[in-house]
Amino acid sequence: MKYIIGLFVMAAMAAACNGNGSKSPATKDSVMAMEPEEKQYDTSLVANRRDPVCRMPIKAGIYDTAHYNGAVLGFCSSACKDSFLVNPGAYTLVLK
Repeated sequence: MKYIIGLFVMAAMAAACNGNGSKSPATKDSVMAMEPEEKQYDTSLVANRRDPVCRMPIKAGIYDTAHYNGAVLGFCSSACKDSFLVNPGAYTLVLK
């Protein structure tokens, strides 16, 4: 029984360490290549001047949009857009 437990422990340790040290660490360039590029939208395409959630000026950059009450709204991030869509009435819009 001790022999089986010992083999199990050794196998678990080998699996946990499998490949450590045999691969070169990722460089900043290879990590950056895996991240998707963020797309920016033209500020003239949206009806608001500020992100309704965080109040950041839209001229700083629009990374996501949503349709609301017949208008296209710009947001600084998908997180702000998601927060807005959960409860749009909680936010004041600053339209152009």
